[in-house]
Amino acid sequence: MKKVAIIFMVLGFNLGFSQVELPFFEQIAFDFYKDTIIEKYPSEKKIRIAKYAVDLHPHYYRFQVDECLTGDFLDEKTNLQILSSYAEKETDFDFYTQLMNYDGVDKKQFRIKNSKTESYPYLRISMPYYKKNELDKYIVNIVEHHKKWKIEYFLLIDENGNVIKWCRDKDIIITQYHE
Repeated sequence: MKKVAIIFMVLGFNLGFSQVELPFFEQIAFDFYKDTIIEKYPSEKKIRIAKYAVDLHPHYYRFQVDECLTGDFLDEKTNLQILSSYAEKETDFDFYTQLMNYDGVDKKQFRIKNSKTESYPYLRISMPYYKKNELDKYIVNIVEHHKKWKIEYFLLIDENGNVIKWCRDKDIIITQYHE
């Protein structure tokens, strides 16, 4: 009887407190970018991409979403929040060694770098955010950096890792040279 009770407790504990596996948002975003976005908006030069997922994240980034995705301008100060369980993964050593899967990548379009690069053009992918009242949809930004401009793509991803909607916003950055 004790054995049955112990087995029931162990199984009940494991089933009751199991973690939900989150989608690999950086991989989902990159795959969508290479399969859909780059086909519609091809780049004139090879785009540099980092080998490790953590190197795709921007150094500093104020997360915001253009109206083209949701109909409203959203930002992290007012109505967006980072997916905290995903952000906590960055404190885990294994996260820094998580390789992106670049199988089938067209070598004419992409150049894979071993570390974070800032040679133009290069790609950055944000961590997932969500609207504070919608925990089942996530927003990920892909930013294609060029020397004098950047192009930002916004992806709305469901809890199963499917891209529901996406849009593009082109932001021109003016570069000034002083002598």
